[in-house]
Amino acid sequence: RPDRVLEPSAGVGAFVDAVLENKPDADIMAFEKDLMTGKILGHLHPDQKVRVQGFEKIEKPFTDYFDLAISNIPFGDVAVFDPEFTGSQDPARRSAPKAIHNYFFLKSLDAVREGGIVAFITSQGVLNTESNGGTRYMMTRKADLVSAIRLPNNLFTEDANTEVGCDLIILQKNEGKEELSEEDKRLGDVVKSNHTNIVSNGYFLDHPERIIHTDAKRDTDPYGKPAMVYTHSGGVEGIATDLYQMLSADLSARLDLERYN
Repeated sequence: RPDRVLEPSAGVGAFVDAVLENKPDADIMAFEKDLMTGKILGHLHPDQKVRVQGFEKIEKPFTDYFDLAISNIPFGDVAVFDPEFTGSQDPARRSAPKAIHNYFFLKSLDAVREGGIVAFITSQGVLNTESNGGTRYMMTRKADLVSAIRLPNNLFTEDANTEVGCDLIILQKNEGKEELSEEDKRLGDVVKSNHTNIVSNGYFLDHPERIIHTDAKRDTDPYGKPAMVYTHSGGVEGIATDLYQMLSADLSARLDLERYN
């Protein structure tokens, strides 16, 4: 149960509440850039470190600090200004701030300690977009994959009336990692399916069972590009049941508790 928790894009605090349910004395730092949402977050969680500003404002002492970073992160071609990244010698770090979702992954991996966890819901763009290859390489270079699960497009329909494809990605920081596994390499690949003729992440083409759904059809994404659209007829409860089984198996098989502790 994590003591130090980072929520880099907290909204009104759904994940903050979930952490406190399991660990009431957790020390949480929650960022929310939107002024109104941030004020609500602060009123709902007066005992936590609520910061109504962008995640890029986090200070250097919080590098290698948190046990867990957890969020439903923002996505899109929104640029972030972070001199630590823009001045980097590494091309992947230098380009990450051009897309906010890439930046959140790499910045959060900096913020968690060795053995710590980054657990993010993110758009499929992180794993599906060819230009994100450098980010995916950095993610697998600095961390071990605990779980990657593609979530159905109707996940947020009941709650937020939005249909969007997203992934749950859970990583465990491992700075001493010496080489990439075959699975890591597939996570870095973006390939066209011979069956559907649609570009997707190599890991999910190899492991279609990692996609939670009861129905699949060829359609378009929110930007009008051809995409596979997955839905689950069981709604949120059905999705939760399938997700729980998959996550339980992944955590018992892949989470290195010794290194975490």
